[in-house]
Amino acid sequence: MKLYSYIVKTDKGLAPNPFWGWCTLALCTPNHMGIKANQSDWIVGFTNAARGNKLVFGMEVLQRIHFNDYIKDPRFQRKKPVIAGTWRQRCGDNIYWQDEEKWCQLDSPYHFSKKDLRKDTKHPYAFVSKHFFYFGKNAILVPREFDTIIWKKQGCKHNHDPVDVRNFLEWLQQNFSAGRHGESMDGEMDSKGCTN
Repeated sequence: MKLYSYIVKTDKGLAPNPFWGWCTLALCTPNHMGIKANQSDWIVGFTNAARGNKLVFGMEVLQRIHFNDYIKDPRFQRKKPVIAGTWRQRCGDNIYWQDEEKWCQLDSPYHFSKKDLRKDTKHPYAFVSKHFFYFGKNAILVPREFDTIIWKKQGCKHNHDPVDVRNFLEWLQQNFSAGRHGESMDGEMDSKGCTN
């Protein structure tokens, strides 16, 4: 088992996308770097130093799915963006597929440039999880003993001490229930004043 950690630059509900009973990660640093997280590996994201290096989310990877399969999988149809929908519907991350080698894209309010498409499809995989801890704007400080888990630079870190990883995951799962514990840190508000 590996643990990959990185800095979540912006938390709008897109990456990670913690809605509809799944936490998915398809359009962010771990994907752009082509990490090879597989079943039972973990991905954790922290705020930057200016925001206190707090834990935004942690997800145990259930599957690493190619975009061509992600777009068709019935489990993830609600992850497709609905431009005229609620804020949560608009930030869907299930947007890419290939048609005869050419990449196609659903309309998205966040990733729509050619640069985004190039970055997002360089390593065209989504990581999906049913067992996740998402804190968003309620991001938490982790005990100082786990400071080495926090990757404070650009990119991802995965060569953590296995003992630190085990202790960190035990601490997380013993102190918090799985699921969503807050709204997105940088998310928009729907017309009714709520973000879900």
